[in-house]
Amino acid sequence: MTLAGCKTLRRAEQRTDEEQERPITTPVPGGGSVSAPVVIPEAVPSAPIATPPPVKVKVGVILSAGGMKTFAHLGVLREMARARIPVHAIVGMEWGAVIAGAYAGSGQINDAEWKAYKLKKTELPSKGLLTQKLDAEGVSALRGFFDSAFGSTTTEKARIPFACPAAKGIERGYQLGRGRIQDVVAKCLPYPPLYRDNGGWLASPFAVEESAAWLRSQGANVILLINVLGSGSLLPGVSATDPLPENVLWNEIRRELTRAKAPIVNHVINVNTNGHPITDFDSRRALMDAGQKAATETLNKMVSQYGF
Repeated sequence: MTLAGCKTLRRAEQRTDEEQERPITTPVPGGGSVSAPVVIPEAVPSAPIATPPPVKVKVGVILSAGGMKTFAHLGVLREMARARIPVHAIVGMEWGAVIAGAYAGSGQINDAEWKAYKLKKTELPSKGLLTQKLDAEGVSALRGFFDSAFGSTTTEKARIPFACPAAKGIERGYQLGRGRIQDVVAKCLPYPPLYRDNGGWLASPFAVEESAAWLRSQGANVILLINVLGSGSLLPGVSATDPLPENVLWNEIRRELTRAKAPIVNHVINVNTNGHPITDFDSRRALMDAGQKAATETLNKMVSQYGF
């Protein structure tokens, strides 16, 4: 009984093989048929799952306010060049706008230093004859410096996108980034006690969040804030606790910068400029060295994190 069942099963298997090999017959008009072989399609291999390309890191840089302390920004930018961290876009606040504008034109730190060093001490505000208080200058006193440093270069032709925050009247502030660099900077630089307003325009040194938003609108996805205010006295001959209105304003700027954290900014470099008031023109080289020294640790971490 078992053998008969096996024979039956074997015949069924053979019959199945024969049926698979038997050609398909297709009837044709007038009788007869045409045979065609059976074509078994080959298996199509599944396409590999595409791996999305890595996101390219684009660093946007914010240079804080600080008068002559902003020469420390040049040291940080020099260290960024040494670490091969490219600057995708840059914003400067108050005198930081001068450094940012000088750098943006060519994107080269040597060129930025050359332009910044065109500034002359005689173009800066001085103390009054009968008081220790600074006599605020008009921005027109800097026109010679602006012409020699920026010429007719426009932001549109700058190598790196550049803007600076300024305010007019009661408006919170604007990100100015169109036109001649020297005209843009002239609106973003004035701030007491160094310079009077320029046709109603004043620097907006508190605008960290707005500056970060502008950088992201330019494609930056990593924001680096450089804070050069340090601690201690900011104004010449004025203690850090003096209630002088200008001193209060600058201390508020300092507090605003120390509060800047993620997600507004991703990294902060705090430069130790203690002992250098915002008018310390003669310490420009020392300030640059301080910026370069302060930048090393943070920039090394960025290189390790983002793989520059």
